[in-house]
Amino acid sequence: MPQYIDSYYLVNKRDSGLVYKFLDEFLPQNKELSEDYPIPQYGNKVEGTFDNVKDLLTYLDQNPGVDYIIYWQNLAETSELKQFTLRYTDDRKMIFGASIYGNKVDSRESLLMYYRIKRYLNPDYACITGEEPPPGNSEEFIRFCENRYVPVISV
Repeated sequence: MPQYIDSYYLVNKRDSGLVYKFLDEFLPQNKELSEDYPIPQYGNKVEGTFDNVKDLLTYLDQNPGVDYIIYWQNLAETSELKQFTLRYTDDRKMIFGASIYGNKVDSRESLLMYYRIKRYLNPDYACITGEEPPPGNSEEFIRFCENRYVPVISV
């Protein structure tokens, strides 16, 4: 089974419109990796369940303190990008994640994907790691990135 290299990008505002644009740009052929979406995502008492991601994203836009993580698979087999992770943080932000096959965070493919998505999203913080999910809020994410690979462009 191939290993994933994950790059993550902190976006300071929840916006499902940006999510749809990102999917159109980077994963036009995609499949959600969940059949339903309980609220809360983890816990013993489910308050409700969404059966599609569109309704879930609307709910998450309207309830900015809710933490949630969603995964999409890229169905375009020739694409470098294999999976997309979206983390709605408990402090009103979003973390976008892109996964490619590989085992070296500083590989050419990893860096090309990182810079392409970074230009597209213009995040405040971003980093690259290997097969680990992003934390649930922006403060933890900043500390997370301090201990991960953050490419620096040298001039």
